Amino acid sequence: MTRKTGLAGGFGARYGTVTRRRYIAIVTGLRSKHECPRCMFRSVKRWSVGKCGFKFAGGAYAPTTKLGEIAARATRGLMSPSTLSTELDSLRGGARVAPSMVVAIKKPRARRRRAPAEPVEKVEAKSEQQAQGEAETPAEE
Repeated sequence: MTRKTGLAGGFGARYGTVTRRRYIAIVTGLRSKHECPRCMFRSVKRWSVGKCGFKFAGGAYAPTTKLGEIAARATRGLMSPSTLSTELDSLRGGARVAPSMVVAIKKPRARRRRAPAEPVEKVEAKSEQQAQGEAETPAEE
């Protein structure tokens, strides 16, 4: 018996099972009919309704997104701020920064200042002392 291929059958043995299963999930959601938010008929294909002609914005492959549903409930005032934050955290997969892991903002490092320039008189005096020191030491022959 031959194996049933389905929507991802055109890929053959390529791309791995996880990728093919994700593709199947996306395409089945894309091609299935959804409920219209205006007339409540199951006649929505992507963003347009076949029955009433209503067009609306949604996700890339589905008429609504989870984030859009949460935002709609929040704007209607049906949820408290704490419930909203927990739902958004669950939508992110619970990826939340623990308070102990918060990194303090570092101050920018100060540049080291150059030593103040010596006055011209001191520089001249040092060069004279060096010249006298060279003259006093006998040259080795």
